[in-house]
Formats: sequence, structure tokens, C-alpha cells
Amino acid sequence: CPPSPCSAAPSSITACSTMSLQTAFISTVPAPHLRAGLAAASLAVNAAPALAAAQASAPLPSALTAVALGATVGGAAAAQRRRRSGRAPAVQLEATRTEWFRKVKRIGNDKAIFDVTIPKPMGVKIQMFPQENRKGMGVSEVVDDGNCDQVNRKVIIDEEPGMWVMEGDQLLCVDGVDVERGSIDDVVNIVSNNGKDEVTLTLLRDTRRGPVKIVMMPGGKMETVRRNCRLSAAGEYAKQGVLKYGCLDGWCGTCWHRERTTNGVFKPCSDLITEDWDSVLPMVLTFRPEKVGDAAFFGTGD
Repeated sequence: CPPSPCSAAPSSITACSTMSLQTAFISTVPAPHLRAGLAAASLAVNAAPALAAAQASAPLPSALTAVALGATVGGAAAAQRRRRSGRAPAVQLEATRTEWFRKVKRIGNDKAIFDVTIPKPMGVKIQMFPQENRKGMGVSEVVDDGNCDQVNRKVIIDEEPGMWVMEGDQLLCVDGVDVERGSIDDVVNIVSNNGKDEVTLTLLRDTRRGPVKIVMMPGGKMETVRRNCRLSAAGEYAKQGVLKYGCLDGWCGTCWHRERTTNGVFKPCSDLITEDWDSVLPMVLTFRPEKVGDAAFFGTGD
């Protein structure tokens, strides 16, 4: 049996413009409500390295035994990739997608389990899901310039081996210990007493209904955007301001971007983030206008 369904990113994730998703995860749950009994807390970002001996690792839950150990398959192939820009042969692009998909273990058609190893202090915040119909805990924030953010950038931008962490991912295990039905205190205890300088998180992602990581190149600015938001939300966040476009339906070509892995054309002025995008892949966009116009400043990545 698969682990508890991770039907979508938390309902409190409503960031669709310049407000970041990780802020929405927390800010939509009032602090008094949290104090009144809603189970929510944060894993300390700067947890000190453990001084105690490592705890004996509990076995993986039965739902994960057959899948979690295969989550990092394909790392060797991914290590051979080089950064790409512009157009590339279709065969090469198809291989790149395959390499990304080999980094995870699929459960059904839209769930993916994978491991990410992060040096201490991790720079990631864990919070109990605020919805009554969604149990467990997940990632509420990846702290800018923290160790988790650095791991993400190495994997996403530099295309190093491994997987990456996104807001909305559900936490299943910490160093192989099942915390799917545990508490924040359980996580803190494991991290603080594992006797290592790094922590391995086993995460579950809804790849079709959860949020999507948008990366604006060449600057490498990242934003997590929920489904059915306009792609322009990520651009406005990267630019920290409202954007203007030459048209409203993409016909003029002045805002067109190319996605690195699929080589597809994306039009921020009109495109939505739909269920068609598999969020195992980050959406890495580079400005490739068909002609110069009012929106040409959008893709500078500054």
C-alpha cells in the first residue's frame, strides 16, 4: 500500500503573484490559531550538530520499503550532463527527461518518492499541514542561501546528481526513521542526535497537482508557483515589480522563453501552470524572444 496520499500542495499555499509560496504557507494560518491548538511548528534552521551518539535507525515503514531505496537511481548519468542553452536535438532532450525521472520512485501516476541529503544546518523549515483533511508534515520554506537552497541550486542550475527540495513536499522519513505520523519534536530529536554532519530526508511530491519550481535564467532566481497561476507571477517575483507585455495572448513573440529540458516555448503574458507539467522537473526558463518589443526586459534574470 502506498503512503498516505499527498493530494496537493497545502491549501494555504495561495501565492500567485509577488508573494512567495513559502510565506503564504505560514501567513495564511494566523498565529493565535496556531497557539489555540492547530498543530504547527518549525524545525530550527540553525540546529547545532549532534553531540550524542546516533540513534538506532528504525526500519522504513512497509509502504516505503520497496521504493525509498531506489529514489536516487540515475545519479551517475545525471553527473555527465552539462549545462545547455538554446536549442538541442530531440534525442538529447528526451534523455535528459529520462535522467530526471530516474531520480525518483513513482507511486501511481502522480506521486514521487525520493531522498535528499542536506548538510547541517539544513536551512529548511518543516511544518504540520494546516488542513484538517491532510495529515503529516511538510516543507514550508527553503531558506535563501541556506544549505538546502545550495543543494537545490547545485542540482537544478548546475545539474549535479541528486534531487531537490520544494515547498509543499511531504516528509516521510528522516535518516530512514519513519516520521509520517510523527511530530515536529520527533524530527528535531532525530536531526539533533544522528551523530552526523548531514541529514537525509525522504520526501513525497504530488507531481501533477502540487506546486512547480520556476527558475529564471540567466540570473537563477527561483520561485515556487501553485497550479493554475499565470507564469508571469514568477517573472514578477524575479523582477520585484509588475511586468508589461506587448500583447495578452503571446502572439507578438516579445516575451517568449525556452524551457531548458523540454525546449518548449512558454509565453509568460498568457500561459498558466497546468497539470501537464511534471514537477519532478524544475521549469528552467531562458529569454528567447522571436522579436524585440516591450517585454524584452523580462528575461534578463537580474
